[in-house]
Amino acid sequence: MSHLVLARRWRPQRFEDLIGQEVVVRTLQNALASGQVAHAYVFAGRRGVGKTTTARILARALNCEGGPTPQPCGVCSACVDIAEGRALDVLEIDAASNRGIDDVRELRETARALPVRHRYRVFILDEAHQLSRDAWGALLKIIEEPPPHVVFVLASTDKQKFPATILSRCQQLDFRPVPTDTLRAHLAHVARAEAFPLPDGAALLLAQAADGSVRDALSLLDRVRAFAPAGVDEAAVAEVLGLPPFGVVLSAWDAIMAGDVPGVLQLLRDAEASGTDPVAVFEALTSFAHTVLLLACAPDAPIPYAAEQRPALLARAQAAGQLRLVRLLGQLLEQRRLITDADASSLAVAVALARLALWPRVRQIEEFLAQSAAPVPEGWRTSQLPAAGTPAPQQPKGSPGGSEDLRRRLAAALDDAGAHLLAAGVVSASAARVEAGVLHLVYPASATANGHAVADSLAEVTAAARRAAIAEEVRVESAGVIPAPPPEGGDLRKRVEAHEGVQRVLEIFGGRLERVEEKP
Repeated sequence: MSHLVLARRWRPQRFEDLIGQEVVVRTLQNALASGQVAHAYVFAGRRGVGKTTTARILARALNCEGGPTPQPCGVCSACVDIAEGRALDVLEIDAASNRGIDDVRELRETARALPVRHRYRVFILDEAHQLSRDAWGALLKIIEEPPPHVVFVLASTDKQKFPATILSRCQQLDFRPVPTDTLRAHLAHVARAEAFPLPDGAALLLAQAADGSVRDALSLLDRVRAFAPAGVDEAAVAEVLGLPPFGVVLSAWDAIMAGDVPGVLQLLRDAEASGTDPVAVFEALTSFAHTVLLLACAPDAPIPYAAEQRPALLARAQAAGQLRLVRLLGQLLEQRRLITDADASSLAVAVALARLALWPRVRQIEEFLAQSAAPVPEGWRTSQLPAAGTPAPQQPKGSPGGSEDLRRRLAAALDDAGAHLLAAGVVSASAARVEAGVLHLVYPASATANGHAVADSLAEVTAAARRAAIAEEVRVESAGVIPAPPPEGGDLRKRVEAHEGVQRVLEIFGGRLERVEEKP
């Protein structure tokens, strides 16, 4: 007993059944309603978006007993014959295997004859761009001066290969890739009609994998139905398609943000052992980073993930912040070239993800070196600033009213007001203190741009500081962070261990102090 695949069983039979091609449908229906049907069309677009199907519907609309009509009845002999592929006056020709001049000459002779049973002879040339140069020349004459009873439809996935002389004599209709949300809704509708349980997250994965092709989406649905006839969940779809589950991508992201190189590499090895392509893991991480950046800018933005996954994505967006996410996404795109150029893609992905996991530590090193080596910059907007070089008194880190707490509270007030970039600029200050009702934000040389941004929007920052009950006035300082001097006297090793610079180096590099020697 033969099985009819979903792509054939759910092939559209009317213009209204076509999904994602509203412009094409409206153009053809208006032409049919007004009697201004072109003698030759070029249907261009990627595979599986409905080019040949639309050509068949057009043939039915032209030859329907009640037509030509934009609404073919589907029940008359002409409609039934064309739908079942036995109409003598509708010829589908595979141009890939009938591409020579002799084939086109035979087509030309057939076109000159009157229709056998119907009103129009419709010639559908699939993959027409594969015709030879001589065949194009033979076809040009009849397209230029066609018989009144003939309509040509040249379907192609590569319109750029058509001769300009052909394109100029045809009406061109471009079929667009079907949007992912439209495909997801269509798959859900088909699954319900077929009594096949398909959760929304699983339908979304299938739609994303189809990449705008309706036929590919239905073929993938056939695959997962064969894998689990009783129904599938998102994890099963990911397994069938060789895609990393959302949980794996989430864990990989958290490991990268934590700078956990061994953890990232272990996750990659586990994914590869389960049959997931490492390149698919990298692409999923890139899509994840893009989505998180969108949510950092607009928390209610539409995302290509299931609704139940939004809270986890929002939490990552808020934790990372816009500036960090922009830089991280840029790093991902730079690493993509390494992967595409590599002979061993799995090894290249491992190197790329290890680099990304090292990035937070490298960023710490950059900031430390900039703060340690750079002199105090001269005059920022001196009318708003205290004297440059004024040391910032140190307060216990993280204590109430301390530097970290002040920056966090002010950034939260700015975030609540929608000033996300200003909030990030406040967080990047190296120190903060309140004196006599004035909040002083101190910026090192490495954060000059953020200092300028905050200084330029001082009124907005001051308003946020007042709302958060932090201070009545805000000032921006350009002084570098001056570390507390090591204790005088005592053991040399203890004095070195107490030095803030030494402590930061050990924290960043994860090392320990082996030996201390004093130069003579």
